[in-house]
Amino acid sequence: MGKKAIRYAVVDAFAAEPFKGNPAAVCLLEEEGASATVDDRWMQSVAAEFNLSETAFLARDSSGAAGAAPRFHLRWFTPVTEVDLCGHATLASAHFLFTTVLPEHGKLEFMTRSGILTAKKVPAPGSTGVPGEEQGKLFIELDFPMIGFLECNEMLSIPETLNGAPIVSVHKSATDGDLIVELSSGKEVVDILPSIDEIKNLACRGLIVTGPAPAGSGYDFFTRFFCPKFGIDEDPVTGSIHCVLAPYWGRKLGKQKLTAFQASPRGGTLYLQLDDANQRVQIQGEALTVMDGTLLA
Repeated sequence: MGKKAIRYAVVDAFAAEPFKGNPAAVCLLEEEGASATVDDRWMQSVAAEFNLSETAFLARDSSGAAGAAPRFHLRWFTPVTEVDLCGHATLASAHFLFTTVLPEHGKLEFMTRSGILTAKKVPAPGSTGVPGEEQGKLFIELDFPMIGFLECNEMLSIPETLNGAPIVSVHKSATDGDLIVELSSGKEVVDILPSIDEIKNLACRGLIVTGPAPAGSGYDFFTRFFCPKFGIDEDPVTGSIHCVLAPYWGRKLGKQKLTAFQASPRGGTLYLQLDDANQRVQIQGEALTVMDGTLLA
């Protein structure tokens, strides 16, 4: 029996131009139930081969009602492990489907470890244009679970990483235990010098460093995220950490709508909306496909 061809694309998520934002590989397992026939070991090997912060695997699900939004099983793998939630690879998956597979649709559903997630075409932030048709740009809104945060009294020893910046506060994500370290300014966030060995020695999964954005920048806060235990020294732009950062900064600033900048070398912008009543966070951004091809399985 010949090998099966699997379509893939590499998509720069939360990017307005190529080679910015956060690249994710997206693999489309065309056949119904293909995610069961392509095993976990193969998917983990593919993610290691791509060696990007996340590789997403999609498989069509036909169990939804007639006329409902198309639904896909979605799984995310870092180079070393599968994860429960990933924002930028979900945005990349939605962009790939909207532009290549289902351009006539305006909404998608994803079945994931974190429940049903949705993606839909929306106008560019601050505009009144038609979703997906404004100046050739495709903005996508993800609907993600809101994540709480807790005060953290753990001793934090990362002097090389902080590069002399004083700590304002330390909190912890209520679900995955990522540390949220607030500094006094966005400039201090930009200027930190991550010591990966220091960060690996922390008890937490990952380290989020954040601070208020400079006045007049058009942003509310800056962030960087480090997760070397999962094979990601620095994640360029991370949608999922904003599930906790949106309520963190929303409460601090008294705002329901926020604009965030992830200040990694590649950088990326995220537009956030809090839905306190339903405990959800809407995350908007754009993406670009920079590569496509075929995998053999």
